[in-house]
Amino acid sequence: MDIEELSSEALGSSVVAVSDQWFAPAESLLKQHSPVDLSGQFGPNGALYDGWESRRHNPSHDWVIIKLGVASGTIIGFEIDTTFFNGNEAPACSVYGLDRLDPVPDSPDDPQWHELLPVVPLGPSARHLFKIPETKKEYRYLKLNIIPDGGVARFRVYGNPIPVFPAGRFDLASVLLGARVVFTSDQHYGVGSNLILPGRGPKSMDGGWETKRSRIPGHSDFVIIKLADNGFLDYTEIDTNYFIGNFPQMVDLYATVSDQIVPDPSSKWTEILGKSKLGPHQQHYFQLSNSQESFTHVRMTIYPDGGVKRIRLFGRRTAMIEENSESPMPASFIHEENGVTVPRTSVPMKKAEGMERRLAILPLTKTGFERYGAVIEAHLDSRANSPEIRSKVVNFGTAIKFDNVASLETSSDLNHRTARPNLCLFSCQPWPAHLLAGSGKLQWRLKGLERHQFSSQTFVPLSTHTRTADPLEQDRFNSQPEGKYLIVVALDHDGKPDMDSLRAFLGTKSQGISYYKNVWHAPLIATNNVSHSSQLVNPHFSFDDDCLILRPLP
Repeated sequence: MDIEELSSEALGSSVVAVSDQWFAPAESLLKQHSPVDLSGQFGPNGALYDGWESRRHNPSHDWVIIKLGVASGTIIGFEIDTTFFNGNEAPACSVYGLDRLDPVPDSPDDPQWHELLPVVPLGPSARHLFKIPETKKEYRYLKLNIIPDGGVARFRVYGNPIPVFPAGRFDLASVLLGARVVFTSDQHYGVGSNLILPGRGPKSMDGGWETKRSRIPGHSDFVIIKLADNGFLDYTEIDTNYFIGNFPQMVDLYATVSDQIVPDPSSKWTEILGKSKLGPHQQHYFQLSNSQESFTHVRMTIYPDGGVKRIRLFGRRTAMIEENSESPMPASFIHEENGVTVPRTSVPMKKAEGMERRLAILPLTKTGFERYGAVIEAHLDSRANSPEIRSKVVNFGTAIKFDNVASLETSSDLNHRTARPNLCLFSCQPWPAHLLAGSGKLQWRLKGLERHQFSSQTFVPLSTHTRTADPLEQDRFNSQPEGKYLIVVALDHDGKPDMDSLRAFLGTKSQGISYYKNVWHAPLIATNNVSHSSQLVNPHFSFDDDCLILRPLP
């Protein structure tokens, strides 16, 4: 039976209310790791224990109400762990469930509580496992009673989450919706199932998937993920958060269709992401290929080894696919401004058989943009920068200089004339966006693309900010609407844009870009206020010789 621990803090489970937590907090019940021995350590209220402990002499009983991280789930069993509680363990316990979603219960006496586990005895420093027939009802809230008082190290609730699938695109690899990691080639330091947990994980290498070091040339490791439902996949987020000296060098993704939990070895796998570079301590976004095919499983292979914190696979369920639907930004990049959710966005690309084609807008990252140019950014924490970026203290100790963030390209034109650098100032007015009826999504209409055959182009926002190594601080900065701009690019094919390579990115004021020569691109699109940036180009005597403009799009 395929079951999940529904009560783990890693899924977002939390304590709603508790009768008493004098000696140790109830939230420790939900910790993912095993209890830790704190013998001999004391705090203001007494001896320290890794768990929940109430004060003595309760004439009735103590209780704690827990909200599960999943929307709801059926229950098949419990683990009540009293490890390291010896002489102060709770002598007995019982468990109740509440099958409503709202309002949040804050009273142990609510008449809608259902008994799931009757009173059972507990012993000192031991794991107690209790299996029950799978409940027919779905539960969101659990109540643990300890009788009369004492300590419990961990409370684990096992069952099956009941998915509530969002409309449109969402993360089909979310454990909260029923996705599972069904196979790992190696999980020496961190288990594969961590990859599909919510959030970005702990502020350490803990809580991700990490393999042992390989010593064989050509080695690789992989995991297989069973999607929450079969669906069409559009883009992925691969996060190496806090994997700084041990992130994989490369990654690729393949997908298949199988009615088995682990696909048969003879299954046909389809490439959806070719080998792509990864960097340290960052979120990577990649558009996926073969998005018109429906899949049930995805295999992520890392080269040669290393650690990955999270993977997201954004797409739509096969059952919900609709013609001409929009491609939103990744859910992890949607934010709120003054309590109002910023609408998701897309870029219409071209008309195809009377139907408008739209392109997803992904956050701008070095790895996602590397085929088209360089992203000009650097972290103050140099450990999070790519290995080729070197830093040193300059300016009499008041500045840090980051070298090799981008290269300038130039070549002779058809008349063998030499280029001269030209530093320009750009002041971009915001492009008007259109609200898609009934969707709450914004779109920007492209008017054309241009390319510079003989030189690169570099744009750097004049309101800049060096990226931090703290993800929360950087996310707060990125949530500010000012200074954001859209970038639309495509590779060249026989003098025209290769529309299969067309991509859209959202840059922030902490990022500049440098297009490679001969890369097709749209004009910079300011999304909010007037955007100022400097531009460095190497044009020839005639600007028209270098710049080719294509309107309308093919």
